[in-house]
Amino acid sequence: MSRLLPALTMTLMLGSFQVHAADSQSFDAALGEAYAGYRAATSYLRTGNPGLASLETASALDAMKTAVAQYGDTPPAPYAKDPAFKSTLSDIEGRLEKALAQAEEGDTKAAADTLAPVRGMLYALRKRNGVRLYADCITELNRAMEPLFKHRRTPPDLGNVEVRNQVTTESRTYEDLVKDCRAMAPSRYEDDPEFRRLFDGTLESVQSMYPAIDSGEPGRVINVLRELRSFDRIIYFRFGG
Repeated sequence: MSRLLPALTMTLMLGSFQVHAADSQSFDAALGEAYAGYRAATSYLRTGNPGLASLETASALDAMKTAVAQYGDTPPAPYAKDPAFKSTLSDIEGRLEKALAQAEEGDTKAAADTLAPVRGMLYALRKRNGVRLYADCITELNRAMEPLFKHRRTPPDLGNVEVRNQVTTESRTYEDLVKDCRAMAPSRYEDDPEFRRLFDGTLESVQSMYPAIDSGEPGRVINVLRELRSFDRIIYFRFGG
């Protein structure tokens, strides 16, 4: 009997781990469904289409309601000690409800403003609980575009060594994230020709930044940034999570 106890204990522990892992995956999938509707809704709001934005927001809201009902009081293992877990989900649910009403009234700007923080809230929820998904990598990629794109508005002084080093470092960070996100992408994306084209084009674009910097010509850097910004936005709206 004494020999059986350790084996039984290990079996129970393994079973518990598998259950928690399954719960976490189911929760991430539920949020992923909500996030897909959210991304589509924000895209339609940006282009001024309240009808389609309403449909996508409603889809996101339904998925979020399901996640709150199923996990709000029983968060999966990675989130179990987060005191703000339920309030974060409820806040997101509330924002989706408000944005849906605004979109149905045709107020696309108000709806977009209401939804704007949701992406960051989901990212922060996972980050503070040690979870990093493909969608989070894309968020980091898009955020890494911001310091780079400032050079589009204020052409960099490439004669200044510190500025050249700064632009180079920012480009390296972006390049590393492009590679990281592609490696993390779900197989359904990697099998998509548009996904491959976008990521191949993005990588080629950011790698063309280095000779542009070396040329000392701010115009070349700006041309790269125009192209890179376009890739960056399309990746989010088409394959953001």
